[in-house]
Amino acid sequence: MKTLVAYFSHVGENLQNNEIVELKKGNTEVVAEKIAALTGADLYKIEEDEPYPFKYEDCLRRARREDENNEHPAMKGGVRLNIDDYDQIYIGFPIWYRTYPRVVATFLETYDFSGKTVYPFCTNDEGTFGISLLEMQGVLKGAEITDGLAIRGVDVNDSDGRIRSFVGLL
Repeated sequence: MKTLVAYFSHVGENLQNNEIVELKKGNTEVVAEKIAALTGADLYKIEEDEPYPFKYEDCLRRARREDENNEHPAMKGGVRLNIDDYDQIYIGFPIWYRTYPRVVATFLETYDFSGKTVYPFCTNDEGTFGISLLEMQGVLKGAEITDGLAIRGVDVNDSDGRIRSFVGLL
């Protein structure tokens, strides 16, 4: 069985402990890299064709508009992954407006996850999935979706034990 870690992560201004901080590497990317290293999985970065703004407030405005209008932004490079090669797929994202960014919705709706086991993980300031798992269940028909791992952004660098448990190594 081949394993994939697919993730979207935002670089730039971000919210941590209710304060705006600048991230040179997004929190979700940090977790994705740790999962890939522990599992030997292939790593796939979900990228938006039109990058989200660097500034937190600008990014928030765009994310809100996309969420309210149920937009599906194009992915950079279009379809470029052979999902049939994988049986187990970790899918990571930040939580924006209680769910995953709309470019992740584009990714989820682009591929057929039937027969796959999906392991969701997310990062955010609150450490919850919001409504993202419910949305994911509605989109990924025929996939087995496991309990996920939600990590507060401020805790990402100290989450190795939780990540090891999530991937079945503890």
